[in-house]
Amino acid sequence: MNIENNPDEKELWASIPRSEGVDRAEHFVTLSHMAYDRGDFKSALALCESARDIYESHQATVSTQALLHVYEGITWSLRKLDRELEAAELALHAVDVLKEDNPVDATFMLREAGRFFFTAGEHQKSLDCHLKAMQELDPEITDYTIGIDNYNVGFTMMKLERYPEAVHYLIKAREHFKRDTEPEKVYFCDQYLAVSYIELANGVEATVHAQKGLDFAITAQNSSLESWAKYRLGRTKILLAELDEAEELLSQALSINSRSIEPDWELAIEIEKEIANILTTKGRVTEADEIRRRLKTLEETIKGE
Repeated sequence: MNIENNPDEKELWASIPRSEGVDRAEHFVTLSHMAYDRGDFKSALALCESARDIYESHQATVSTQALLHVYEGITWSLRKLDRELEAAELALHAVDVLKEDNPVDATFMLREAGRFFFTAGEHQKSLDCHLKAMQELDPEITDYTIGIDNYNVGFTMMKLERYPEAVHYLIKAREHFKRDTEPEKVYFCDQYLAVSYIELANGVEATVHAQKGLDFAITAQNSSLESWAKYRLGRTKILLAELDEAEELLSQALSINSRSIEPDWELAIEIEKEIANILTTKGRVTEADEIRRRLKTLEETIKGE
């Protein structure tokens, strides 16, 4: 866009008293963009809320796209202010407003509400939103969209420790992502299938999916994904009592993670705990105790204790 054609912020503010109705709401939306871009999320939120109030009072003459746009602006600002729960509730309000005239946009906001509830730690509410979104008719549905819906449900099921159900949805998600040629999405399905099968103590199936995830990570030359994949494959080998192979995989995962520009310290701690447990099982108690001693210091640092 040509900068010369961009509205001047001072001029916009000066025009507010002279404007009314939808025109005023559009000025508020433009000003909210400016506030958001400079990181003033409180102002962006207030401006979007003012625009929302006007749009809803003129709903008969306002397009659903304009409503959707302002709802998104409010939720983005709320998320930047770490107010995820409020963003989720607003998204549900948007669903009620949009569902009659534009069910596709309403379903989009329902999925957004599910994501916001998840981030806020309200996993059951998140699950309810995603399950409902799957039931809505969507003329624009694709394999990718179906995959996302099933993935969201499966991942949320994991958080609720409903692992058999999580497996069902993650397998479906994997099938649709594979059909849509989304290899990285397939990787994440394999990783979380491995996690679910580990929790179900099914070492055979866990190993199948963990290995598939590792194959992708190595081929993609993504060290972050590789460290997680080797960690999870190592855990599956523990279930199968293949302790030497498990120890080697976990050590490799730890080494890859340590060489990262920004090491994942929580992952490092989990890997070291698994290695310590293996060493204890092997009778190498002194080595295991030394690892646990070091971990205690690191955990105190990370947790700020």
